[in-house]
Amino acid sequence: MKRICYVSAALLASALNTMAYAEIDARAIAFNCRNCHAESSLDAKSSIPSLKSLSAQQIQQALLDFKYDKKPATLMPRLAKAYSDAELAAVAKFLSRN
Repeated sequence: MKRICYVSAALLASALNTMAYAEIDARAIAFNCRNCHAESSLDAKSSIPSLKSLSAQQIQQALLDFKYDKKPATLMPRLAKAYSDAELAAVAKFLSRN
């Protein structure tokens, strides 16, 4: 009986995690990113990097580095701290595909 309870609890936790991830509106968060990282406004002298050629993992790692003060910047640490790790992962995945 204990085994069934553990399996049920694990399945429920997995389902809740999936539901929480699905509720994240990565597109809305990414819209904010595009304000500064718009491809049309970038030139060779810009200090704002392009996201176009980065993978989801690269974007996610950069966001986590900003969030946890591993990468210095003026604005990005404050922005990254406003989101959960799951939200940052979702937006990184969205940005790498779009």
